[in-house]
Amino acid sequence: MVKLFCAIVGVAGSAFEVDIDEGASVAALKKKIKEEKPNKIQCDADELQLFLAKKDKGDGAWLKSKDLLRMRKGE
Repeated sequence: MVKLFCAIVGVAGSAFEVDIDEGASVAALKKKIKEEKPNKIQCDADELQLFLAKKDKGDGAWLKSKDLLRMRKGE
């Protein structure tokens, strides 16, 4: 099992944890996220868009605000 920290982009205070098997599919992760927040997430699980918020360039740095803004614009 791995613990993932999730948040809904643009919703303050929306962070939550999800425990899922390490080898689980993205589809299974989306279903688990939907189960954790059924009242906040109004779409079907398969319509969720997931974004990795941590870069892996050797230092494991988190995305900066400017990167988040570009992500929200779809860049």
